[in-house]
Amino acid sequence: MSDVFKTVIVDDEPNSREILAHLLSYHNDVELIAKCKDIREGEQSIVENTPDVVFLDIEMPGGDGFELLDKLRRTELDPTIIFITAYNQFAIKAIKYAAFDYLVKPIDIDDLSETLKRLRSNNGKLKMKAKVDVLLEQFPQFEKLKFNTRNGMIFISPDELVWCEASGSYSILHFHSRKQEMVSIPIKSIEAQLKGKSFFRISRSAIINLRYLVRIDRKARKCVVQKDQKVYEISASNSNLKALECI
Repeated sequence: MSDVFKTVIVDDEPNSREILAHLLSYHNDVELIAKCKDIREGEQSIVENTPDVVFLDIEMPGGDGFELLDKLRRTELDPTIIFITAYNQFAIKAIKYAAFDYLVKPIDIDDLSETLKRLRSNNGKLKMKAKVDVLLEQFPQFEKLKFNTRNGMIFISPDELVWCEASGSYSILHFHSRKQEMVSIPIKSIEAQLKGKSFFRISRSAIINLRYLVRIDRKARKCVVQKDQKVYEISASNSNLKALECI
């Protein structure tokens, strides 16, 4: 790694990108070569510019940071990855376990300085590909699911899916970070794919992600799921509600 670190930022929030870029400008040995808003732009910039360092957000519309890491480990590129995240403590613990560095939003100037200090003194840590393998082992929920659509296929992380509803022999997937998708398999088949993950079938026609369950209304026989500004009230059967309360 040279005396000047060629750097790329990948973050969907314009304000976050600009703040980090401003903070990096105080460090003479950091050369910011690109600010990318999603993983598609990020992958293209990384391949074209071969940066030394990538500041990578985890959760972004159109694909998460782990998806970009998975793409990069199939190449000969080996940049230092520094996560920028508002994730929970479990995720941070896994990131640390895999020996990645990270910054928690909103980024503090002193934390950034400490991170860059560690970067400068890097002495033969694990290569990125080895770190990615360790990290993804800690995040089984980020294993991609594959579904057929009328136009082709989609690949999603289970964490993206808020709930699923039946539509005859098709199913409609509702996401928190992208438009809903109709897939050409029945809800029973989706339930089988989601087995062992944090999902629960609350009726013949609906499966919810328990991560986003905020309320059960016994009288109205509904479950309320919410992710950010998206709120759904979904009808549930009495028997499934009782089973849900016992989880």
